[in-house]
Amino acid sequence: MRSDGEIVISVRHLAKSYRIFGHPGDRLKQAVSFGFRRFYRRFTALEDVSFDIKKGETVGIIGRNGSGKSTLLQLVCGILKPSGGTVRVSGRVSALLELGAGFNAEFTGRENVYFHGTLMGFTKAQMDQRFEDIANFADIGEYIDQPVRTYSSGMFVRLAFAVAVHVEPDILVVDEALSVGDVVFQHKSKKKVQNLIDAGANLLLVSHDRNLIVSTCDRCILMHKGRVAMDGPSSEVFDYYHAMESAKSDEQISSNRLDSGRAQVVSGSGEARVVDIRLLGANSNQLGVLEVGMPIVFEFLVRAFRAIPKLVFGFVIRDRFGQSVFSTNTSRFEKSPVDVPAGAEITFKFSLRANMGAGSYSVSSFVAGSIDGFDSNYESRELAFFFEVQNVSHPLFAGTAWLDPELTVQSQ
Repeated sequence: MRSDGEIVISVRHLAKSYRIFGHPGDRLKQAVSFGFRRFYRRFTALEDVSFDIKKGETVGIIGRNGSGKSTLLQLVCGILKPSGGTVRVSGRVSALLELGAGFNAEFTGRENVYFHGTLMGFTKAQMDQRFEDIANFADIGEYIDQPVRTYSSGMFVRLAFAVAVHVEPDILVVDEALSVGDVVFQHKSKKKVQNLIDAGANLLLVSHDRNLIVSTCDRCILMHKGRVAMDGPSSEVFDYYHAMESAKSDEQISSNRLDSGRAQVVSGSGEARVVDIRLLGANSNQLGVLEVGMPIVFEFLVRAFRAIPKLVFGFVIRDRFGQSVFSTNTSRFEKSPVDVPAGAEITFKFSLRANMGAGSYSVSSFVAGSIDGFDSNYESRELAFFFEVQNVSHPLFAGTAWLDPELTVQSQ
């Protein structure tokens, strides 16, 4: 976290609601009823939302569709007015929200660049200095002088993003756009965002991409039904979000603080659970520290407390930053059990090589009745097991994966 303590975004008891009319004529009826009758239903998008963001913080916003994420961003950007509460923002805000926001479809790309710059308070001369960099970053060629209504969605995002990151924002607000476009543009965009962060800009990012949020954001806010459900370290908040998505009700979720200080989130009905995890070497000896590339066996003991048809077991390995390194589940294998009787204990053994870079790793496990765990989540346990990987025998290797390369040198 690169925060100096100065608050740049302050949200207090923020609320936003809408009147939803069932028929176009109901608006007129409401206007002439003088409040004696109600021809609408009220939809509350946000209710009693409060948080502060300090200068230099990068904050992710996650939650289900309809949880209030986009509404919150629009309120922060001043696009919408709150129904209650306050939003105070200090600094220049540059936003990349829904497709089409802030651009005139009849203007050319060039005209929209200058139009957006004017809205941000820049003079034509100042935008002249920035235009070449914007055009090169967007890389849409001659289309820069075509009306944006002729653009594909990918071209539009490229130009909109290029403008947003080249107007020297103090606060960059992005709604999903970092996952749009081709792979090369995604990498270029992420690098540019990181450069802005390193220069001291704030980032407010909405995304469903765990790796993007965890690798980019110091902190994460989970929205649920228009309220803040959780606010904390990105990995912990995403773990809770995953558990919330898997559970049938919030009562099935528990969070325990481990000795390391990290939060272990568990969800599920408990009808089947992982009761033991072991990491074994080639001689079946139990390990806690591995060497890069060595053969290992992950052994998971699962106990069923009732008869379960088509049980699926899976696990995820994550690095110390919370990014997924590897995941699999038994539905991918022919030996996956179909029917598990009540009281049975089943051992799942996964044999593999530790082709991972040096560092600390966590293992999260899940027991379910379907591949995604949503139909019947018996147990989903984050941070169920930890291990270390050391690099002694591969001194010329650095990174997150050992790809076992071979080198051939040819002289001409």
